[in-house]
Amino acid sequence: MIKLLIWYLRRHPLLYKIRFRLVSKNSSIDSIENYCYNDLNTKTNIPHLFFEVNNLIFNDSNKNLSDFEKTKKIAIWLRNNIKGGPGLGKSSEKALDIMIKGNGGVCSDFSQIYNNFCVINDLKVKEWGVKNISKDQSVSGGHSFNEVYINEFRKWIMIDIAKSIVFYHNDKNIPLSALEFIKLKKENKEIFIYSVDKNILINDNHLKNIFLTSSSVPFLITNYSNKIYDYTLNNLAFFPESIIHGILFIIGKSYTFEFPKMLI
Repeated sequence: MIKLLIWYLRRHPLLYKIRFRLVSKNSSIDSIENYCYNDLNTKTNIPHLFFEVNNLIFNDSNKNLSDFEKTKKIAIWLRNNIKGGPGLGKSSEKALDIMIKGNGGVCSDFSQIYNNFCVINDLKVKEWGVKNISKDQSVSGGHSFNEVYINEFRKWIMIDIAKSIVFYHNDKNIPLSALEFIKLKKENKEIFIYSVDKNILINDNHLKNIFLTSSSVPFLITNYSNKIYDYTLNNLAFFPESIIHGILFIIGKSYTFEFPKMLI
């Protein structure tokens, strides 16, 4: 009975559905466009382990790289050095440590740690989720991706770290932003998917089922303080994850899922 209760508190989908509904809201395009993870999370809030790994990624120097080159370099390194595995739900430092050791990490874990590497490298970043109600069990549920502001493009660009892909429409030199992607998808315009790493083959049909079907709906993850979540996840680790998130929601420190009003 105790084991069943522990499983229920940790894994039961009903708890996730309740939390999802509580933290979700509709937001204006301006609100979504202006949000930036870096506004809540500074370099001083990022654990030291990220700086150590960042030196491995860039060999102690990234000064001569453009924003897009840095964006891709981080993504490629993470994809080539982390094999992934079970979802973690840990603090950012513990998640990175587990992932580097090859013991886990799903798309949301990749997005979480990528946020912090972007902060370290002076890249403005956002994290997005995808709610997918497909009948296909391999894609139903959800997915995570990021968005980075590229100064040389003067715009945000959408990048999926776990899959190492970006998205294009007509101009194959400049990737789409998340809002551009959503608009084009709504208009049934053609969207192309490309890997940021030429050595990685992508499964077009699987990715289309995740991103391009009408059953997938993107939302922006806002109000995520890495410092607060790291502290809480580390110090209340004896509680099931659902309880920890519930506590943060009650005290007004929870993240928010913001759905662009253009999707309504």
